[in-house]
Amino acid sequence: MYQHRTISVGDIRTHYLEAGLGPHLVLLHGGEYGASAEVTWRANIGPLARNFHVVAPDMLGFGDTDKIYSFSDPAGFRIRHIQRFLEAVGIFQAFLVGSSTGGGTILRAAVMDPPPFQIHKMATICGNAGIFKTDSQALMEFYTPTIENMRRLMELLFHDQKWLSEAYVRERYERSLVPGAWEALSAARLRRPGYESRSNMEEFVKKLSALRIPLLIVSCEHDRLNQKDWDVRLQKIIPGSEIHHFMRSAHEPQIEEVEEFNRVLTEFLLGDMPR
Repeated sequence: MYQHRTISVGDIRTHYLEAGLGPHLVLLHGGEYGASAEVTWRANIGPLARNFHVVAPDMLGFGDTDKIYSFSDPAGFRIRHIQRFLEAVGIFQAFLVGSSTGGGTILRAAVMDPPPFQIHKMATICGNAGIFKTDSQALMEFYTPTIENMRRLMELLFHDQKWLSEAYVRERYERSLVPGAWEALSAARLRRPGYESRSNMEEFVKKLSALRIPLLIVSCEHDRLNQKDWDVRLQKIIPGSEIHHFMRSAHEPQIEEVEEFNRVLTEFLLGDMPR
């Protein structure tokens, strides 16, 4: 249903999945331990490839992409890598869809001046760049690799208990053990002694209010990682944005409610395009 490909972006080995023909659709996975393009999107790429040229990269530190982290500019470094990756594969305008951290990454890229890439439409799945996170986020961030800890992490991601099967928990656990993966993700929580956080959240929210790129906000009824009404509050910040609320998912509706997700996303992205 999709091809595994690897490309050098500068000197960074970058792995990605590719399928289909049509308008470019870029899928960015979540930021939890054990995440990758394939883990996040394997049930979606085939159906979406009927209408789109789908590209799903492993972001820095994840999957089979090099394990690199920038302490001076974590989000900016990740976005510039995505920018250079898209240029390398010949994509200069695309639909962008991100799950969780991937969605927050898209929002951050969309407000940059100049923009790193041209976004025709975008969707964020339970991702808001940390504006509306809950205390449960800490359980995601302080992960020590064991099967039981991976199970606890996945309990936050999924509503249906079938996604906590021994085989699926072990798959994600083993992906979290890829050399350098735990270190690259854990680097984000390191702080020097005496460090005081200087939040630029207000400036980010101000920039979001000026966004004019069509946005679909995807939220879930059983999401414990975001505040209950985060979708409505984000919609008030970003004029013209739309909401779709999934009733049987926790944090990853593209996995738990795959058929409805694929349909909703396709209808949003192609809504004003000739078929």
